Amino acid sequence: MNTIREYIEQMFKGVPMNDETKQLKVDILANLEDKYLALKEGGASENEAIGVVIAEFGDIDELLEEFGVSRMNKKVATQYTTMREADLARFVESKARMGLNIGFGVLACLSGIAFLLLLLAFQAMIPGALYLGLLLMVTSTVIGIGLFIIEGMKAKEMRPFYSPFVIMPIDKESIQDEQDNYKQSFIFSIVAGVSLCIMSLTPVLMGALTPMIPVLVGVAFMLILIGVGVIFFTYSGNIWSAYGIILTNGKYSDTIEEEAAKDERNKKVNYILEEIYWPIIVVFYLVFSFLQGAWAWSWIIFILAGALESTIKSLSGNWEN
Repeated sequence: MNTIREYIEQMFKGVPMNDETKQLKVDILANLEDKYLALKEGGASENEAIGVVIAEFGDIDELLEEFGVSRMNKKVATQYTTMREADLARFVESKARMGLNIGFGVLACLSGIAFLLLLLAFQAMIPGALYLGLLLMVTSTVIGIGLFIIEGMKAKEMRPFYSPFVIMPIDKESIQDEQDNYKQSFIFSIVAGVSLCIMSLTPVLMGALTPMIPVLVGVAFMLILIGVGVIFFTYSGNIWSAYGIILTNGKYSDTIEEEAAKDERNKKVNYILEEIYWPIIVVFYLVFSFLQGAWAWSWIIFILAGALESTIKSLSGNWEN
């Protein structure tokens, strides 16, 4: 039975999946399984039943033509990976988990410093506070770095999503809907993260301006609040970027070659701007400002350079069209 399912999966590989083709796949599989069971009940061996079922199935291309669906050409199918719904969901989930763990890693590192500062603030009452604080700081830092390393190694599994890949129209529409639905949560997370980072100044100011709490305690709580704020940034940001990566790199099978070539040309333009254009602008700014003594107004060069960059990108886009 598994052999028949695998055979159908292979036959539908490279076939754009929509409601009709999904239903066709289900119907074909059910029909073949019924034939297989009937042959088994008639006394045929498993290998004989599978062989007869597959032989009678014939070519799927004729059925696809009736639905007005065609396979991807062989070049597209071999050169570009096809990402299904399960692959996309797994990528978003992996990015979310990565963002969460990176955020906890940052919190662990900052908490280690906070533990040290808290113990130093009360070292008069706690024997060996310095050594205990150093131990907690090192332990927390090791945990944080460990989380960074683990997620860095897992990131290699996501590389196929950072290059153009084939996506089915129904899956791309689903991802777009998910991103639209997540937008409010993303905005809330950014606001919460920024709020926590701003609020983190409160304990420091209280420690510096009032005798309510020691300054070291205020700094310690500031670091912890910043760490919690970073979790909001990394978690929500990774989910949002996952949707963006899928929508940017996911191409339809009939246009992927053209769009992938266009993306490659855009990358070359961006590389020239980032690695050549802007360094030249910075050097020109420094030399001009130094020779002319125009530091008070020479920053206008960057505004003009930014406008010129937009013009270059616009001309590049028009040339593409």
